[in-house]
Amino acid sequence: MTGDVQVEKVAEIVKDLIKAWQRANKREVKVDEEALRRQAEIAAEILRGFYRNGGGRLVLLKAPTGAGKTEIFASLYFYQVASGVWHTGRMYVVEPVHALLEQMAKRFGTYGKAFRVKVEEDHGEVKRPTYLYTAPITLTTVDSYAYAYLAQRVDKWIERGNLTGRFTMPVGLMMHAITVFDEAHLVQDEVYLGPRALARIICYLVNAGAYVVFSSATLPTAFIKEFKSRCATVEERILSSRPRKVNIEFRKAELTPNDVDCSKGALIIVNTVPRARRFYKDLKEKCKGKKIYVLHSLLTRGDRERTLRELEELEEKKRINEAIVVGTQTLEVGIDYSFTRLYTDLSPLDSLIQRIGRVGRRGDPAEILVFQPERPEPYRKDLLEKTAPKLDSLEKMLGDAAKLGELLDEVYDEKIVEDMSKKGDSLYVQFLDYLENLHLYSLPPETHPQIKPSLYVDLYLLTTKDVDKETKELLISREELLRRRMRISFSYRRLDRLENILGLFDSCEKGGLERDDEKLKFNNWNRVSTREWIREGSLVILCDDVDRVYDEAGLKVEEASRRPEEEKSVQTAGKKSRRGKRT
Repeated sequence: MTGDVQVEKVAEIVKDLIKAWQRANKREVKVDEEALRRQAEIAAEILRGFYRNGGGRLVLLKAPTGAGKTEIFASLYFYQVASGVWHTGRMYVVEPVHALLEQMAKRFGTYGKAFRVKVEEDHGEVKRPTYLYTAPITLTTVDSYAYAYLAQRVDKWIERGNLTGRFTMPVGLMMHAITVFDEAHLVQDEVYLGPRALARIICYLVNAGAYVVFSSATLPTAFIKEFKSRCATVEERILSSRPRKVNIEFRKAELTPNDVDCSKGALIIVNTVPRARRFYKDLKEKCKGKKIYVLHSLLTRGDRERTLRELEELEEKKRINEAIVVGTQTLEVGIDYSFTRLYTDLSPLDSLIQRIGRVGRRGDPAEILVFQPERPEPYRKDLLEKTAPKLDSLEKMLGDAAKLGELLDEVYDEKIVEDMSKKGDSLYVQFLDYLENLHLYSLPPETHPQIKPSLYVDLYLLTTKDVDKETKELLISREELLRRRMRISFSYRRLDRLENILGLFDSCEKGGLERDDEKLKFNNWNRVSTREWIREGSLVILCDDVDRVYDEAGLKVEEASRRPEEEKSVQTAGKKSRRGKRT
C-alpha cells in the first residue's frame, strides 16, 4: 500500500461520480470546480490515512447539507477501482432508516454501473442466498449492521412450524471493509442510547483494524466524545461550502394551511403524522389544481416509492415548483429536489438544519419560514426553547460546518445530554450485559439487545382477496407483499401508539406468515395484543375494505380508537412467541 494519493486523480473520480449521477437524473451536466477541489482534498486526506495506517481508524466527516459528502465517501472506494491500489476489498454504506437506504441504493447503483462494480442492498430481508458475499458494495441499515455484529437474526420466519432465519454480514467482512455511516446524526435519540451503544460496536471494530467513516452535517461534541473515548484512532475532516443564500423568518404562531402560498412549489414539514395528514387534505382543498403530495412513516412502501418517482419525474422535467410536498421528519434527509421554499414547524437545531438543507440545493436563493408549534411533541420542550434564539445566527453559518458544530453544542449542552442519558441508563446497562455474554464460537445470548430506545414492527396491509380461502396461500408475489408493508416505530416506554393503530383493525383478520416449501401462507392468530405483535416482529392484516383504514394520505391514525396509555417498558427479552420459540 502507498500513501501517494494525488488530489488531481481523486478529483477525476469525484467528477466522474457527479457526472454519472447528473446524467442518471437527466440534469444538466456541470461541475463546480471550486467545490470539486474541496471534495477531492478531503477525500485524498482520508485515503492517505487508510493507505498509511496499519490499524483501523474512525473518520468524522463533517460538512453542511448539500456540500457533497456522498461523492467524498463514495470516492474512497472507487478510487481503488480506478487506481488498482487497494486498502479494503469491500464497502458497507449504512443508512439510519430504510427510506434513505432505498434512495441511496439508486445513487450507488448509478456509481456502480459507471465503474462496473456490483452493488447490493440488505434490508434485513433474504433476496438471494449468496448476494451478500458476491457484491463488493452493500447498502444496509444501522439495525442490520449492528445486529449482525451482535449475532442477532435480522430476518426471521416460520418454516415447518419452527422459527428460523439468518445472520447478516459476518463480522469478518466488517473487519476487512470500509464502513460509512451516512447521516450519522440520526443515530442520536432522546435517551442517548444509540451513540453509547454504537460507540462500543464501532470502536471494537476500529481497534481491531476496520476503517469507519461517520458522515453528517450535525454532530454535537457530546456525540463525538463517545467515540473519541473508545476508538484508538479518530480524525476529523471538515468540509465547508459556499455561504447558502437563505432567508430565515421565525413566526411565533402555529403553521396553518392559510400560511401557504399555493402559487409556488414548497416543502412543508410538520412534527407529527396526524398533523401531516390533516395538512395534506386541507391543501388539496385550498390549492386546487396544484400537485399536492404527502410523505410520512405510515404510508406503505409502494405508495412512498410511487410518490418519490413522481417527484423525480417533475424534477427531471424542471417542473418541481408545480408541487407542494407535505411530510414529517422523513423529509429531513435524502430529499434532493430544487425547491426554494420551506414551511416548517420548529424542531431541535440538528433537525432544523437538516430541514433547511432540503431547499436551495442548486445554489438558488431559498426562503424558510419557521413556525412555533402549539405543542412540542415529539420533541423535548427545552430543546425547542434553546433552538428558537439560534435562528438568527443559523442563517449566517449554514456553509460553515465548524461554526454549526459550535452552535449545536450551545443547544446540546452537558446538562441536557446528562439528563437525556439518565433516562436511557437502564437500557445501556442491559446492552453492556449482553456484550459481556457474547463469546466467540458460542450461540448469542437469548436476550435481545437494544441499540436505540425505539423499536419497530412491520405491518402488512392486505385484502381478503390476496389470500386463498382454502389453503391460506398468498396470491400476491413477495415483491407486492413488500410494497404493502409499513415499518412502524414506537417508544420502548410507551405502547399507546401501537395500541391505537391496532384498534383500527378490530373488524379485520390478524395473523402472521408461515413459509412452507417456499410458499407463504397466512396464519390467523384470532386475538392479537401489542406485546405479541412486538414479540413476533410483524403483523399481517386482512381487511374486506382497506379503504376504511387507509387512504391516499396513509394510515388513518386519527380514527384509531383511543385506549388507555400503557406506560410499562417493553420487556421482550426471553419471552416465548406464539410458536413456543424464544425470540
